[in-house]
Parts: sequence; structure tokens; C-alpha cells
Amino acid sequence: MQVFAVIPVNRLEEAKSRLSGVLSQQERAELLLCMLEDVLDALEGVVSPVVVSPTNLKKYVRRDYVLLLEEEKRGLSEAVRRGNAYALEKGAEATLFVPADVPLIRRHHVEEVLRLGERHPLIISPARKGGVGVVYRRPPDVIPEVFSKHSFCDIRRVAARLNVPLEVYDSFYLSLDIDTAEDIREFMHHGEGTRTYEFLRRLGDRWG
Repeated sequence: MQVFAVIPVNRLEEAKSRLSGVLSQQERAELLLCMLEDVLDALEGVVSPVVVSPTNLKKYVRRDYVLLLEEEKRGLSEAVRRGNAYALEKGAEATLFVPADVPLIRRHHVEEVLRLGERHPLIISPARKGGVGVVYRRPPDVIPEVFSKHSFCDIRRVAARLNVPLEVYDSFYLSLDIDTAEDIREFMHHGEGTRTYEFLRRLGDRWG
């Protein structure tokens, strides 16, 4: 089955603004790039990655992925919608939304979601703050894009309204995105072996 992963990435100059108290703008941009590399590592050879961003990330991350450049930032839902439309044009049977800031994701998580996707048309994983870790859709337009501060509950409501069966894939590793110093502290207990961990370790302990 042909599956495309849609990965929206913020403008580098605006990356992870909530960490501005502990990381410089340059460090926040480098952190985002490291997290993106970890996500791409997990997807490699399993799905076809499509990155949607207003930044030309090919200058910084030279990997095998399609880059859809946005002329201007239009929000998460619009970025995912554009990536999803590209996947449909290319004949994708399913798409997998993956945030760029879940560096604990591993190949086996992706494979487990895809196996579930053989039986379920819609799979979501909860994030710790009410959002979602990943969203699997088969076909890619089985439900519209639903992203907010409460995406997990909102997607469930939309799925129920449209009578689309939904499966929940619950994983701590997909629930931990990095937005705050507290998130970094939590990540450092689990992230050894990732590019993100090595980058943060080199910076020393600024968040303890």
C-alpha cells in the first residue's frame, strides 16, 4: 500500500518560540532540524515523506523527501491539507500526519500504525496537551483536516459525525513533543540515541 507521511515544519526563524527563555533563535532552529531528522529516520523506507514548510529545508536537511514550499505560513491545517492533496495526486492510498517535533518516534511505531491501518480507516494517537501525535487516514480524505488545541477530541467528534470508525494508538513516545523546558527535561530521560538528544546534551543543562 502506498502511504505518504505529511510533515508540516514551521519557519525556522520562528521555531519553538516558547523555548526562547532557554535557547537562542539559532539554537531553536537547530533543535527543530534535529527533531525533523529524527522523524525522517523513523519514516525512512516505510512511507514517502512530504515536508510542507515556508523555509527551503533542502538547504539544511539533505534527505530523501518531497518539499512543498509555502509562499507564506497559513497554519497547520492548511499545511496538512496541501500535503494531503499532493499525496492524493500521486496516488496515495493513505496518509500519515506526523509532527516534526516528536523525536522519540521510531520505525516500529510507524509500522505498527500501518498494520492497524490495514483494518482501520482512521487512527490517531493522543498527545499530552490535548493534541495528536499522528493521524492516519485511509483514504487520505476519509475525514477533513481537524487541528486545534483539542485535536484529539475534535477528530473523534468529526469521525463520529461522519460515521468513520476510529482506532486510538496510545504511545508515550508519540505523545511527547518538545515545546517547553519541562518537555526537554522529560525527553532527556528517554531520548538517548537520537540526534535531538545529542544536540541538547551538548548545550548543557539549562532547563534543570
